[in-house]
This record gives sequence, structure tokens and C-alpha cells, in this order.
Amino acid sequence: MREESYTIVVDKEEKGVRAAFLKNNDVLSFYFRPFSRQVGAGDICLGKVTGDRLRQVGWFMDLGHGRSGFLPANKIVSRRQPEPGEFRIVQIEKEESAGKTAGLTEQIQIIGKGIIYLPFGRYIAVSHKISEHRDLFRERASEWCVSPEGAIVRTMGARMDVGRLHNEFQKLKARWRKISEDGGRMNRPGLIRRQLSFIAWILNENHFPASCTVYTNLLLDDTGLPDHVSVNYQPDGNNLFARHNLNGVFEASLRPLVPLHGGASLIIDYTEALTAIDVNSGSAPFRQGWKATALDINRSAAREIARQLRLREIGGMIVVDFLHLNDSSSREKVLEYLKAAVRDDPATVKIFGYTKLGLVELTRKRRRYGLMDRVIERQRQEEYR
Repeated sequence: MREESYTIVVDKEEKGVRAAFLKNNDVLSFYFRPFSRQVGAGDICLGKVTGDRLRQVGWFMDLGHGRSGFLPANKIVSRRQPEPGEFRIVQIEKEESAGKTAGLTEQIQIIGKGIIYLPFGRYIAVSHKISEHRDLFRERASEWCVSPEGAIVRTMGARMDVGRLHNEFQKLKARWRKISEDGGRMNRPGLIRRQLSFIAWILNENHFPASCTVYTNLLLDDTGLPDHVSVNYQPDGNNLFARHNLNGVFEASLRPLVPLHGGASLIIDYTEALTAIDVNSGSAPFRQGWKATALDINRSAAREIARQLRLREIGGMIVVDFLHLNDSSSREKVLEYLKAAVRDDPATVKIFGYTKLGLVELTRKRRRYGLMDRVIERQRQEEYR
């Protein structure tokens, strides 16, 4: 069994930075960081409440430097509701994208490699990818927390002994105290702490692989990068995506048509409310009969849909129109194919099954700006020309 290799290629664009995360030379996801963006997912800010006209659902907040965010009512941790002009410490839960303001939360997460400290969490969780000693991890984390604290033991935590994990927990707790103190000394809205650099955020989202090589054509903040991450600076590379043969995958991911093996295809359509994915049989031959061939195409489609969700950072509500199958056992097989295909997605994917119209419903939680947002922005720019 060959050792898995992970690579990050960071490429400077006219208005920002783009990056590709690869596993064994296959692109898993793309990332973007505009130079103009002052805050990103995971950042902790001091926000100022700007109004309460939407008190029933949440509050808009000034984050400083012309940036704003929205704090939903179910994301506050105090029984006392925010008041106009009040300062509150918030975290960017979802980056601004597709014309939507950044999503905020007071349910702060202080991120470590093996554990996440929750100052106001009131719960203990263990990564579902940890199969051994789950009760032990939960028991130890519970001992370390004092109400209202909480913790999440991450996948990498399983590779750490309990003592090392406890040390990290204490460091995260001290970090939160410092953040809280720094926020208390500020007299205007703005960024308090950026927890992770651009590269560290990519590694964090992908559970800090055991080793990773980074290629970049601009100087990067390598603060907090693990020792097993090597950074190769290539200042003479004007287009590292081209040098690493990534432009083809990148451009294909901007198009709605996704070819499947044997002549079938997917059509991915972004709308304001949801993403619709249509599975087309196209020129695929039906030598085995409709049922067997449709099931085979749907299996291939499920794998490719899972890949595209992560590649394009598609989130929110998603509906899929698979090839029609009459019997319930075949339809259940399609759902199992899809569940298996999204299992390794670092984002939370929930599959709800078939609607009465025969469409498969699912949701995917997203936190950052991705390829989907870039396509939507281009579409809007073309509409206004």
C-alpha cells in the first residue's frame, strides 16, 4: 500500500491568491483569498451592533474596515440580547460570498490540531472518524472542562497521547483568555485574532495530513505550520497552476457540464436558493437494459457529485435528479452510493432521501468562499453589462 502524498499549490492572481489541495496528484479542492478581504472563516473580531430591526432573527454588526456580518439569534451565548452600539466578540463562521454578508457566531471555537476548545460550548464531542477509545477521549475532555466550557476531540487527536492533548487544551484555553482581554481593550470594531494563516487553514480543513508539500510563487505566512510541512518558494513561476498542470481541472470546474464515463454527464446549475444537479444518460449505451445501466450511471454520478461538491465548495441546499429507477431497492442503493461517496468530505453533508417528485435532497455546510461563488459573481457581472 503506497503512502498517500498531499500537495498544496499556491498561485498569485491579479486580485488575490488561489490554491489547490491535492491528494496523490488528484485535486480535491480549490481555495481563494482576495487581497481585499479583511476577515475570513475562523477569525475572531470585535463587532459593533449596528441595528436591531431584525431582532427576531439576528443583528447586523460592523466588523471594521468597511466590513459587516450578521449574527443570527440562535448563535448568541448570552440571555441578554445585543443592543445597538454594543460591542460583542464574534467569530466568522461563514465568509461573505455571492453577495451575502459574513455569517457570525458567539459560539467561539479556538482551534488546535488535536482538540478544539469551546469557551461556551457546554458539550463534549469526539470526531466520528475516531473509532477506538472514544469513551476515554470523551471522559478526559469532560474532566478538563468547567461549565460552560466544551471541547471537540479532532481526528488528529487520536494520534496524540492524553497528556499531549491536555497540554494543547490548556494552551487553547490561555489563548482564549488573551483574545478576550485584547478585545476588552479595543474601542472600535476590528480583527482581534486570526487563528490560522491561509496555508494553515487549508491544512486544518483537511485534518492536518501527516505530511504535505507546499509550492508557492509568493511569500506566505508560515506561522504555526507543523514541522512535517515543507514550503517550496518558486518566485519565477508566474502561473504555478499551469506549471503543475492544474489549469485544465480549474477551468473545467467553472463549467456546468461534467462528463461521466461512457457518455453520461452531470449538469450543475447554481440558483439563489439552491444548487440543482441533473444526471443525464447522454450517449451511454443500454446494452444491459435500463435498470442495470441506469444503476451503473447513478453509481458513477454519485461519486462524481461528491467530488464536485468539495472541488467547487458547493454548499447549502442541493437537489439531484438521478436517472429514474422504479423499485425501492435500487433507489436505496443510489442513496448508499452517495452516502459512501461523501464520507470523506471534511464538510458536514446530510442526505435526506427522495422527495415525492423523485429528487434526492441533501445539504452541505460551507464556511468559505469557493469556486461556486466565483461562477455566481461572473454570472452577475455579465448580467449587468
